[in-house]
Amino acid sequence: MAHEATETQSGKGEHQAHGPGRYFVVWILLLVFTATTVITGRLDLGRANLPIALMIATIKATLVVLFFMHMKEAPGANRIVFVVSVLFSIVLLLGVFGDLWTRNPMSLPSSAPSLEAPER
Repeated sequence: MAHEATETQSGKGEHQAHGPGRYFVVWILLLVFTATTVITGRLDLGRANLPIALMIATIKATLVVLFFMHMKEAPGANRIVFVVSVLFSIVLLLGVFGDLWTRNPMSLPSSAPSLEAPER
């Protein structure tokens, strides 16, 4: 019994209980952001469509990782692996968008010639 008390005081033997209220709040937030995704997906926001969709998806993924995958309480090595993987994903996205931003507009798929009439 004395051994358990010293472990609890030193912080090694503690186990934080996760109540259902915490998960309920995160679930409600995920539902709100899902509804926001549906609403903004039906609107024509021009060039803001992609940044808004990515921002909403990032917020939802962050909530899932922090609370449902327990990254908030994860030890240091797990956090390092997670941060490195997120940074790697950002580098890959910047590479893809960097390639698209530097291309000639005629080489992009959106400016492909029309198939309705023969080209001259």
